[in-house]
Amino acid sequence: DHPFTLPPMNSGAALGKIFQQEKPQLSFSHWAGLQSHVIDAGCAPKQLHTPDYAGVLNYGYHLDAGKFAQLLKMHAVDRLGVQHVIGHFKTADINREGQITALNLVDGTRLAGDFFIDASGTHNQLIGGALQSEFISLSNVSPNDRALAIPVSYAHNSDAIHSATLSTAQESGWIWDIGLQHRRGVGYVYSSEFSTDERAREVLTRYVASINPEADVSAARQLIINPGYRLTPWVGNCVAVGMAAGFIEPLEASALVMVELAATYLCENLPATTASLSGIAHRYNQLFSERWSKIRDFLQLHYILSDRRDTPYWNYVTKSVPVSDRLKNLLEEWHYRDPVLNDFGHFMELFPPASYQYVLLGMQPSYLDPCFSRSGEKKTELLKEIEQLMAKRDRYLAHLPANRDFFNKLKENQLTNN
Repeated sequence: DHPFTLPPMNSGAALGKIFQQEKPQLSFSHWAGLQSHVIDAGCAPKQLHTPDYAGVLNYGYHLDAGKFAQLLKMHAVDRLGVQHVIGHFKTADINREGQITALNLVDGTRLAGDFFIDASGTHNQLIGGALQSEFISLSNVSPNDRALAIPVSYAHNSDAIHSATLSTAQESGWIWDIGLQHRRGVGYVYSSEFSTDERAREVLTRYVASINPEADVSAARQLIINPGYRLTPWVGNCVAVGMAAGFIEPLEASALVMVELAATYLCENLPATTASLSGIAHRYNQLFSERWSKIRDFLQLHYILSDRRDTPYWNYVTKSVPVSDRLKNLLEEWHYRDPVLNDFGHFMELFPPASYQYVLLGMQPSYLDPCFSRSGEKKTELLKEIEQLMAKRDRYLAHLPANRDFFNKLKENQLTNN
């Protein structure tokens, strides 16, 4: 369970070392916090009277992407005066300085501009096509290059809604399972080097049948994944955002975070003049290249720690995939101490030390060398904090509603208020 709510680390004690000393009959995530207990119980992270955007525990949202895009368009057009044009891209006009001056559409429309954002997804129409930014392939470290995705209806309207996205390892990849109010979003991420498309569909069919035996998997949509990123996602007066800039498998949903980080950076640093473009672009490219490399390392961590060896795929991802020197060195150090913020520098916006700690001790509870498990003088304070958390656990589980009940009541209240 990825720690949406961080564990009690403010005491300054080495949490992982104390966990190994205490050897509780709990997994690390269940020992270090309340989130896993609430997830196991299928509870919502808040009560009905909890204010909007607040919660007893931190949580994330699943949005209907199509409806959200329409909302953003309406806001931009109706309130911000944005001109919204729908058309098919043909070519881009580029000046001597290597900057785009206009886009030409198939219907003959010419759209001139000072600054361009390439959000064309895997088509990379501007950053990869017109401007030919170098693509850094990560296929050698991330072999998952296919996905089959399908919406699955609940067998019964009263079926439980899971409190977290489920990720389940399979013979040649893994399956995601996202519980929404009216359906579940399910998909199989796999490697075409170790599985045929037909076999992947069989694996997905078997999983879906456990949810709803009546579900039809024949309509599953296949997605092609080309893992990697643009070395310079900002070229001249054009910056790529989202999948146009890069994509690696969705195990930690990092693509959405990268969109938010890119949008935030643009809001804070949008150039006032063309003279300031190069400096801002240089810093942006450095920052986001580093972020992609950190995502690569964190995803690899999930695989190389696995003890699974029952298929060629798992033999490959655990033993044969090259590991960066940075991750290799950190793994050696983490045998003797917990991950800390200084391991990652100022680029570590995506995954804090606790994220690495949860994977390390979640997959290999004995990862730390017991000979070096000196926890320091803060141990008593931290154990008291853990004890207080466990006292809260019983109250939370007694009063937090089930996810399904929460959503049903929320919808009922909204209809009444409207």
